[in-house]
Amino acid sequence: MTERPTLAPMSEATNTTEVRGAGNAPTGSRARPRSFPWAVPPGASDDDIRIGRRRWYSGAVFALLWQVLEVIAVWNDGRSLRAHVVSTIALAVLYAAYLFAPELMWRRSLRGRVVVLAGVALLAGLLLFVVGPLAIWTWLLVAALSGFVAERFWVAGSVVLAIVGAQFLVALGTGWDQAVDSGILFAPVITVSVGASMLFFGRQREAEQRLGVAQDEITRLAVVEERARFSRDLHDVLGHSLTVVAMKSELAARLVDVDPIRARTEMQDVERLSREALQGLRRAVSGYREADLDAELVSARAALAAAGTDASLPHDGDAAADDVRSLFAWVLREGVTNVLRHAAASRVRVTLTRTALTIEDDGTGVLEASAAVTPGNGLRGLRERADAVGATLTTGTSDLGGFRLRVERNRR
Repeated sequence: MTERPTLAPMSEATNTTEVRGAGNAPTGSRARPRSFPWAVPPGASDDDIRIGRRRWYSGAVFALLWQVLEVIAVWNDGRSLRAHVVSTIALAVLYAAYLFAPELMWRRSLRGRVVVLAGVALLAGLLLFVVGPLAIWTWLLVAALSGFVAERFWVAGSVVLAIVGAQFLVALGTGWDQAVDSGILFAPVITVSVGASMLFFGRQREAEQRLGVAQDEITRLAVVEERARFSRDLHDVLGHSLTVVAMKSELAARLVDVDPIRARTEMQDVERLSREALQGLRRAVSGYREADLDAELVSARAALAAAGTDASLPHDGDAAADDVRSLFAWVLREGVTNVLRHAAASRVRVTLTRTALTIEDDGTGVLEASAAVTPGNGLRGLRERADAVGATLTTGTSDLGGFRLRVERNRR
């Protein structure tokens, strides 16, 4: 006796597909620690570093533009030319250190970044001995640079508080009256404003990151669910049919020598079940496919030429609006198929505008009833697709003497 063929349960195939689908689905990004818009966490990818670098330099150059006022103030403080030149060179060194210090931080740990920040802060502090009290305005750059280091807000907050305290000490050392007259006393206020801005943008960036993570997770779950649904559809469509086909094929093989008539009956059932499974599969996948209008025009031209039918078709589908191109492709495919199968036409004309597609022939004008009533196919399926995008499907007699099929998007 022939050994019965065994089939793996379709549920196992479904589960396997679901697991693989989950593994291949896009995964949500992990939420990063609180950081400022230009901050890049240690261990970040090259793409993250590239984004952080672009954000840093665009903001840092803008901050340096304000330092032009610092240079102007230095050259108008009444000191000698030599002192002005030396102060300008010292400021240029600090500005360069501020601008390019992040290049030393991209791939360092938090501790390494703090060391680099401390070096820039020390350089800014030494400017007091070269530039004088006006150097405290450059300390705003240290506050901004601390935002790059911040993997936690308290790091930048501590730096801002330390700068404010140092600025008050400088103002106290120069005397309150002189500090007010020279504007030095307002430096702490500006520093606090910079710190508050950093906090605001940091919170905003954190919210954007969390939103991005949520969107990635929603996308991942949607992909997993869609793949699981598709697996269930395949199970429902093919599971039973293929099992019966295998059993009947086995039975027919055993009966072919014993009872040929019954074996033939079993094979007829196999053919019927196979066709039903194929139709079910087509219905299942119809919702996962998008037709391309340009490709359908090429296919229609080739099919009509092979049938010896004189065809007039647009060269491409560029004239159609984007929101109806897929619908027009489906209508063109179905219309040309009906012409080849049922119309016995010698001439076909396809007209395409931005909102309408018309297919006309000079055939019998008769459309097989089964094509019009099969769900998901024929005119009924086309009308459902048309309704989904706000279009109307109409049929009638063509001025060529045959059948006319027209779909047109409704006015909005």
